[in-house]
Amino acid sequence: MNDVINALMERRSIRKYKSEPINDKELETIITCCLYAPSARNTQGWHITAIADPAKIEDLNQAVKTAVTKEGFDQYKDLVSQGGYSINFKTAPVFIIVSVDLKVSLSPQEDGALVLGNIMLAAHSLGFGSCWINQLKFISEESGFRQKLSGLGVPSGNKVIGCAALGRPAVDHPKAPARKTGLFNIVR
Repeated sequence: MNDVINALMERRSIRKYKSEPINDKELETIITCCLYAPSARNTQGWHITAIADPAKIEDLNQAVKTAVTKEGFDQYKDLVSQGGYSINFKTAPVFIIVSVDLKVSLSPQEDGALVLGNIMLAAHSLGFGSCWINQLKFISEESGFRQKLSGLGVPSGNKVIGCAALGRPAVDHPKAPARKTGLFNIVR
C-alpha cells in the first residue's frame, strides 16, 4: 500500500507524550498541511492557533477547569474534576485550536474536522502523536473563556471546532483495534 493509505490505517490517538518540544520547521510543516484541507466551496474559513508555550497551555488548562464548573457544562465536570485532568495530557508540548469563521464557512464543523484530520495525519507521518480534544468546543463561547481564547489569537467571530494535543509519543504505537463489520455497503 502507499504511504497515505498506510497513514490512514495506522494513525491512532496518543495520550502520553515526551515533553521535548517540536521544532518550528516540523510544526510549520504540520500547520501547512492543515491549510490544504478541503473546505466547502473552497472558503478556507478556518484559523489554526498553535500554542507551544507550556505556561500558556497550563493557563488555558486552568481556564478550562474554571469554565466547566459553570452551569450548562455538566458533560465535562466529572472528567475535569479528576486530579490528573489536563487538556494536553500534561506533557504534549503543542496544543492546537482549530476555529472557523461562521460568516465565511458554509460548513464550519465539517471544514474544521477536515483540518484536524490533516493535523493528525501530518503529525503521524512525521513520527508525532496526536489526540483530538473536544472540551474547548463546548465552552468556547462562555464569556470568561472567550476572552482567554481571544488573548491567544483565536479570532472573535470564529467558533472552536476542536483541538489537538501534539507531541512525540512516550508509548509504543498502539495497534488498531479490530474494525466492526457491517458498516458499509456498495451499490452498483
